[in-house]
Amino acid sequence: GEVISRSRTLDSVAMGEVTEGSGWFPRWASKLAGDLAAATLSACLVAPFVTIVDKSIISNASGREKLMDCVRRSFRELLTGPHKFVRRPEYAWIWALYSATYITANVTDTVCELTETSSVLPKFILTSSVNMSVCITKDRAFTRMFGIKAPASLPLGTYLLFAARDSMTMVASFTLPEPTARRLPIENHEKALATAQIALPLLTQFFSTPMHLLGLDLYNRPSESASSRFLQVRREYFKSAMMRMCRIGPAYGIGGGANSYF
Repeated sequence: GEVISRSRTLDSVAMGEVTEGSGWFPRWASKLAGDLAAATLSACLVAPFVTIVDKSIISNASGREKLMDCVRRSFRELLTGPHKFVRRPEYAWIWALYSATYITANVTDTVCELTETSSVLPKFILTSSVNMSVCITKDRAFTRMFGIKAPASLPLGTYLLFAARDSMTMVASFTLPEPTARRLPIENHEKALATAQIALPLLTQFFSTPMHLLGLDLYNRPSESASSRFLQVRREYFKSAMMRMCRIGPAYGIGGGANSYF
């Protein structure tokens, strides 16, 4: 009975028989259009701040521009010429990253809802895969754009460190919050879960930032010794970790909240 029912649901979705509103526009098409609109609008809210943070960290790591100098200059450019800021390639990369991530999450939810299946595992796998692949591609572009040497291929070690960094963030964002919430001394489970969802990605930056900085240094200074790299990461660690923690709020709070609201 369940198999037949699900098959009929899929057939109805495919044929456009499930309708709403005017009675002819397929429900799945209406929901997908809403998914795309919510995702792209939410990405617009997140992209300016995250663009400035990511650009500043990478420019600082390469020695091109000091961290806070780049932050101040970028905010000034955003406020005085927003129409120019949003046409820049670095903004486009960040917007594409979060649009792709939110679209994947939204569409997965919609498809699973229409087919009456759980979205937990598909959403985690698909969203993590899209986010990591686009994020690593974005970081490759940023590393080349905001370095101090002529653009070159990134070493394998840089890709591996970026992948490990993003894997930690995905686990902290999707896998660990639920079991952590059950162990927090907060009676209300929803509040405990919300606390874990915010705190864990923030705390993860203390561990993932060295991977980020080391990956950048492998590209920027390919011939340096291990001791020199250690000193470079230690010198830039604290301020870079703080900046990376600052970007978590807009990315997972404002953007995620707006995506759910829209």
